[in-house]
Amino acid sequence: MVTKMARAGPVRGDPVCTGYKINGRQTDTIPADMLGFQAIQPVYTRLKGWNCPTEGITDYEKLPRLAQVYLQFVERESGAKIGMVSTGPERDQTMTLPEFEAELRS
Repeated sequence: MVTKMARAGPVRGDPVCTGYKINGRQTDTIPADMLGFQAIQPVYTRLKGWNCPTEGITDYEKLPRLAQVYLQFVERESGAKIGMVSTGPERDQTMTLPEFEAELRS
């Protein structure tokens, strides 16, 4: 579930940490050993932001195209499927994505 989509950082095109560099080598995990922690550098991906409001949208297809791209990016990078997206503080401002809804019905 993705919450606070109405206030998501990508509205401004904020960077998203997608990995780390440790001693010049790129990885997607931080070692459990704290030695050399200062040598870990985050690797950022910057997505284009969207400039229109998303608060209260409850239909995935009505989200701005760049907001949809952001959600697809989060799924791809995390390896987890997003089933629900909240676009506001109220319960009726939460959408169930079509693929997840189909899974619930089967």
